[in-house]
Amino acid sequence: MSKMFENKINIEIEPKKLGLIEKRLRLSSNLTIEQAAMCLNISKGNLSEMENGKRRMKEDVFLNFTKRFYPQFNFDLELVETASNKLDELALSFIYCNFSQENEIEKWVEDNRIQLLNSFACLYLTVFETYFYYRKSIDKEEEEQLNDSKNFASYFSPDVRAFLLFNKGYMDRRQGKNNQAVELFERALREMDGKKWPQLEGVIKQNLACAVSEYVSFQQSLDLVNQAQNCFIHDANYLRIVSTYNNKAVYLCLMGQYEKAISIVDKVILHKNTFQDHGFYSLAVSNKIMMEMLAGHFDRALQFIHDHKSEFNSRHPGNFILEPYSLLRLKDYKGCLKSIKSYKDCTLSEDDEAFYILIKAVIRNREDRIEKEKAKMFSICYRTANWAMALLTLHLLIYHYKETKQNDHLVEIYEQQTMLYNHQMPDAWNV
Repeated sequence: MSKMFENKINIEIEPKKLGLIEKRLRLSSNLTIEQAAMCLNISKGNLSEMENGKRRMKEDVFLNFTKRFYPQFNFDLELVETASNKLDELALSFIYCNFSQENEIEKWVEDNRIQLLNSFACLYLTVFETYFYYRKSIDKEEEEQLNDSKNFASYFSPDVRAFLLFNKGYMDRRQGKNNQAVELFERALREMDGKKWPQLEGVIKQNLACAVSEYVSFQQSLDLVNQAQNCFIHDANYLRIVSTYNNKAVYLCLMGQYEKAISIVDKVILHKNTFQDHGFYSLAVSNKIMMEMLAGHFDRALQFIHDHKSEFNSRHPGNFILEPYSLLRLKDYKGCLKSIKSYKDCTLSEDDEAFYILIKAVIRNREDRIEKEKAKMFSICYRTANWAMALLTLHLLIYHYKETKQNDHLVEIYEQQTMLYNHQMPDAWNV
């Protein structure tokens, strides 16, 4: 064993962490634990305990592994310090919404990926990869490696552990694994101590609120985002403060507090020039369209759509595609059908298309078709947890049943609306 290697391991790297580093390298080489154990002449059980921090990995075992599989391994810890500093920059750019700096760090990671992998900084590469994964397509093998990323959290300090767990939770949420995301967000909050990045607590709570709003509680989500906002206010993080308004407005809207929701989302729209990336602003525009319609302000909704056509993107039309609904409620049936045709070349979601079919059935007063398309619309909303479209569908049906004096149906729809405000979708919708 080289003297340099011996000194660096004994002084800088805790013996139990060597196993984590070996595991990261093994997974990157697509080696099974059985293959690695055989090559190292140790039992699979012993290697498993070393990789999971339950047993100390001897330096000669680690050196033997790198000689066999990573002959270019760099034992100098300078790259670890560089990677640690880059990670600090990344976390702060994320917290302060500095997207240009994020792009620079992503390029640095890509340019130095091989060097990072061939050094003790390989576990930092895991944190970077879980953060940037959503920007690119990954194959199944890469996805499986990233799914193991949370197992490396013990290597790091509390806030870095929390950041890694948060990244993995965010990854799960984008893949539709909402329950796993909630668990990881909550674990991240327990792990962090706030000494390195105190505002990370706010970011995690803001994302936890989004996950909780889908399947748990709007009120709980509102409480979480208020806590997140307080974190940002404490450190005067203006962009994050404004971003929480979008969240608060949505949760209030879904609880039926439409006017209050509109007044809050207007704050985001007023600060358009504040955002480097107009994602926050575009979301606020889309949210306001929905909220104005749910509040019954159809003229205002149409005027707002007209005034913000420059924000319209046919590939991501958002709630602009709800323009026909406002025309229907204003009894401009011809204009409504014309509007539906004008959006035919847009990228419409499943619920958008179903909503258009239901609108047409209402205009033509086809009761058999209305009942069929109503059931389809509710089924989609139930499956996708699309609370806003479920509410708008109920509003459309309330309008129709009032116009046609179908009071029995009205009672049922009002009951379902109350259920939605209390974060419950009728089981009958799950068909």
